[in-house]
Amino acid sequence: MMIPLVQIVLIHSGVTDSGEWDAVRPLLGQRHSVVAPDLPGYGSTPLRRGEHSLADSVLSSFTGDAAFVGTSFGGRAALEAALAAPERVTKLVLVSANPFGWSEEVRAIGAQEDELFDAGRFDEAAELMVRAWVDGPQREPDEVPSELRDRVRAMQRRAYELQAGVDASLRRVKIEPARIVAPTLIVRGALDWPDVARAAARFVAEIPDAREVVIEDAAHLPALERPDELARVVLDFLD
Repeated sequence: MMIPLVQIVLIHSGVTDSGEWDAVRPLLGQRHSVVAPDLPGYGSTPLRRGEHSLADSVLSSFTGDAAFVGTSFGGRAALEAALAAPERVTKLVLVSANPFGWSEEVRAIGAQEDELFDAGRFDEAAELMVRAWVDGPQREPDEVPSELRDRVRAMQRRAYELQAGVDASLRRVKIEPARIVAPTLIVRGALDWPDVARAAARFVAEIPDAREVVIEDAAHLPALERPDELARVVLDFLD
């Protein structure tokens, strides 16, 4: 039986860019049409002055309807799109997503990043983000492949360079899981922050059609750590 072609939009995290999906995209592309845009201020997309809408950014990257796969910040973008234009979002895959707030420890890391960014200390800020989101709370740096750490560090530093000196802001949107009508798959790494596990439980409890998959031996970025496994669970869900 032929499986209908699905259009898939892949939305990267706030510490990467569309390169996050380099190993996942061809696996999904064997059976479906795939788009992986850079959000404003990441990768190849400059950041303009003024207020920005995550929903507008991702909805303008394709025509028709699509299944959305978003990691962390990209998961928030997918959620905002699903709330703004439910008729265009056929399915949702939320990877490491937590739009509900972070623990004091994670907020302190974010505050330190802001201080380093404002001081122009991009290398130190990027290393801080690698420690938080690549190593995660349960591993030491030497337990993570150096190539992975270097790759995320470079993507994060590129984002700092694009965002520095630009007077821009994000439009704030309240995320109400009960209003999500698209079937939803929640994916998280077993080594991620506990906040993500709590968010996943809330999604499963409040989104009418949602289930959860946990990827072992991965922290916040399964697309980079376990691309084959992530692609498999996404394809199983879509098909």
